[in-house]
Amino acid sequence: MDSNLNDNLYRKKLIKSKSGLRIVLVNEKFRSPFLLCEPDWVPDNEITHCTSCGRKFNLTTRKHHCRRCGRIYCSSCCCSRVPLPRMSFVDPVRVCETCAHVTRSESEFFDKRIKTLTNGATFLLSPLSSSNTTCLCICKLSSDHQYLQFDTAANLPPLPLDSVTSFNVVHDVDSGGCFIEISFENGGFRLTTGPETTKPQAIEWIEAIHEAFTLIDINNTVQ
Repeated sequence: MDSNLNDNLYRKKLIKSKSGLRIVLVNEKFRSPFLLCEPDWVPDNEITHCTSCGRKFNLTTRKHHCRRCGRIYCSSCCCSRVPLPRMSFVDPVRVCETCAHVTRSESEFFDKRIKTLTNGATFLLSPLSSSNTTCLCICKLSSDHQYLQFDTAANLPPLPLDSVTSFNVVHDVDSGGCFIEISFENGGFRLTTGPETTKPQAIEWIEAIHEAFTLIDINNTVQ
């Protein structure tokens, strides 16, 4: 793809929402599947007590919206300010304790795992229909996080993440390796850790794609 065209497709802009400043793509079509949209806020007039502790709101107990879930809490139950990369906020934002815990648990994925996925790893690739047909390939996540790309003699086309219907990770205790089976509408394949020299990198990549698929809730099932 022409570099100028590519730059235009992934051009970003700074917007100000009721929750804070966000950097988003001009064209939402190319938004990373790992990102979340801002939630609709629960209307103030619908809530009289804190969603978490049940404390009644009054002149001294103010209402606060969690920027991640949109629910209403008192200041004690919505006091954390954390970076929220899944919503592209520029600065840390106010979230409830439940969302703070979830957001912190996701931080390693955004800090480390995405880089692992886009760097790629070497695997033995075989179709689920036949384990006898195997080729060596490098599999990696595209820079826009929307496709799995394959560097292989088989010239496989990129696989859109939104076409994946299920996945399964299996660890081989005897060999110390593992493989992941990825199914999509018209077929599926298995990625197996290959040579010993590339096995650690491949295992790390499988762990990262496992987290990625869990984040976007492939087939509405957390494996």
